[in-house]
Amino acid sequence: MRPLLAVTCLLAVAVGQAAAQRVLALPDPTNCVNRVKHASFADPQGTKHNYFFSWLHRPTSKIEVDWLDARNVCRRHCMDAVSIETLQENEWVKQQMARGGVRYIWTSGRKCDFDGCTRQDLQPLIVNGWFWSGSGARIPPTNQRQLGDWSNTGLEGRPQPDNREEEGEPCLAILNNFYNDGIKWHDVACDHEKPFICEDSDELLEYVKSRNPTLPL
Repeated sequence: MRPLLAVTCLLAVAVGQAAAQRVLALPDPTNCVNRVKHASFADPQGTKHNYFFSWLHRPTSKIEVDWLDARNVCRRHCMDAVSIETLQENEWVKQQMARGGVRYIWTSGRKCDFDGCTRQDLQPLIVNGWFWSGSGARIPPTNQRQLGDWSNTGLEGRPQPDNREEEGEPCLAILNNFYNDGIKWHDVACDHEKPFICEDSDELLEYVKSRNPTLPL
């Protein structure tokens, strides 16, 4: 089982309950076969994924959506919002944003701040409670700055994540020099609307393949 996979499952339930029964979408086999692939990237271990950039696809080029909708658009195509699990992938994503002049994007990053997140190893949540919901992988503690790419500033001049907004900021966005800080990670309220990057989901591809073994995924 991937790290925090159980936590990721809880996220689906918690978000659905908190947002008028909104839930994570299931993949559609036809959409998965025909998913748009703008680029591919292989990590240092050789794992290769395809990526979709919402701003490069005409039907979504002018659309900005909230965090859950971004994930669901991706998930219907056997992808998920991007999970940035290596420094190399992070630099590559930032290059795509810079090249496209994109001001901000959603990632699958999420803070575990819902029911079931009381485990001792997740405390305090603002430091140890972050994970990539698209893959289930833990995000390094936010006080180990060299292992992530959190900004050193924000609207109030505080290092990220700062949980500034009254309703909380449990979703991870990448902002492009919003605060003269370069292209950096920021914690943001999940109802903000942004473009997004989708990344192949091994879990969803395997799910569809197991039920449709002849599909050319």
